[in-house]
Amino acid sequence: MQSLAEVKAGAVCTIKWMFGNPQVMEFMHQHDIREGSTINVFQHGRDSMIIGMNNMRLAIGNEVAERIKV
Repeated sequence: MQSLAEVKAGAVCTIKWMFGNPQVMEFMHQHDIREGSTINVFQHGRDSMIIGMNNMRLAIGNEVAERIKV
């Protein structure tokens, strides 16, 4: 298991667990990103990344990605 922040662009992974402040968790759940979700990593920058599933894309900071384990 590793943090999402360590995953390279182009990878497909399943979220094992995630934690964070309630606002971030609610935002992720509103977009159906939760434990058990399979997500794609589209781009990985120095301080943020773009993830998505189906036809949805989200930009998240590395500090959020560190709290998501895949």
